Amino acid sequence: MLHFWVLVTGTMLAVSILTGLLLGYAAQRDLLEMRSPARHGAIAGIIAAAALALLEFTTAFVVREYYNLIVLCVALAAGGALSVLLVATRSLAPEKAASLPLRFAFFIVLASWGAFYLPDIFIYPSHFAVGVVQVASSEFIFIATGYVIGIGLCLLVGYSIFQLCSDVPENFLFPLFSLAFLAFSISQLITVGQILLGRGLTPRYDWALDCIIFLLSNAPCLLYGIVGTAALAAAILWLRSSKTVADGENPALRRKARSVMRRRVRWSRTAILSLLAGLLTMTVGMYLDTRKVELSPPLEMTVADGKIAHSTAVVGDGTLHRFVYKTLQGVDVRYIIIKKSETAYGVGLDACDVCGPAGYYERKGQVICILCDVVMNKSTIGFAGGCNPVPLKFSLKDGSLIINTEDLEAEAHRFM
Repeated sequence: MLHFWVLVTGTMLAVSILTGLLLGYAAQRDLLEMRSPARHGAIAGIIAAAALALLEFTTAFVVREYYNLIVLCVALAAGGALSVLLVATRSLAPEKAASLPLRFAFFIVLASWGAFYLPDIFIYPSHFAVGVVQVASSEFIFIATGYVIGIGLCLLVGYSIFQLCSDVPENFLFPLFSLAFLAFSISQLITVGQILLGRGLTPRYDWALDCIIFLLSNAPCLLYGIVGTAALAAAILWLRSSKTVADGENPALRRKARSVMRRRVRWSRTAILSLLAGLLTMTVGMYLDTRKVELSPPLEMTVADGKIAHSTAVVGDGTLHRFVYKTLQGVDVRYIIIKKSETAYGVGLDACDVCGPAGYYERKGQVICILCDVVMNKSTIGFAGGCNPVPLKFSLKDGSLIINTEDLEAEAHRFM
């Protein structure tokens, strides 16, 4: 669950914040004419992202880096034009500010953001579905829950920021929006430079490589800056609303004023808490998700007459047991044994058809794939399919579980 929660949040958090800031800033300036291009731009971006995800999943036609390069260049150009137009029209009335160029730039910016950031959101389900034997299993539901939580968190972040920005004074909001937009554009420029250098589309000067490496290593600072500007906007509204006193002789107007203040404080709190949740996901959650899990050391075993005999008194305790057999070619073939029930054992390679020889580890009685974090259903270990260990033939005789070395020799290619 945590793996896809982190993936989705990392993909959507920054663009959700910027979308909320952009739409909120337009609402703050009463640019009502921006509603239609914003809606159509979002729809166009979603359609483009879904189409790319479908092509990437079903064909080898799409070269993702070239697609990303084109979309990001369009986004940067449209973003630059949008910034200039917003600055140039700050002093104009809303009906005059909402010109055709501004509406077009609004549409292109939102469409290009959706086209770049959303394809992976459509692709991720294929990644976690392929590792599960049954869609209706608890493993699938558990992983899908993390995916949905990530999407829900980012949508909440964007919507809460949009709600509060319409009430933040323009002289406070515009500098914060500009800083966040600048940080967001720099992150896009880093990706463009990475693609250009990686694909050899521009000369690979040492200074350019050093610059890209430095920016990539400090890229999280840009995300923290974006989160910080949004949190500051929420804090400003919270403080202003908390200090405002509803006065006047009309009780109805006082009640209305208090209701407005409570709404502002509520959305400010929601934005700050959701931003904090997103930040914790990208720091603590990412640490927990990416920390390296060491495979437990293999247990001792002996080979005699082409057979390996394991005492059921040792491997029958219900925990995961790992062994290593060195083939005639010198390849270490790992395999695992676990007792699934009173009468059944699960025996397989410490590898699968999906994730290769990544291996499995045991956590709180559960067998988990190191690479994709899929929790194995113990009852299916020993059967082919999904992220299950590759089945290994065995026999039970006189209190021993016996494996033929020729079967292990035949699987050596998986560990080369």
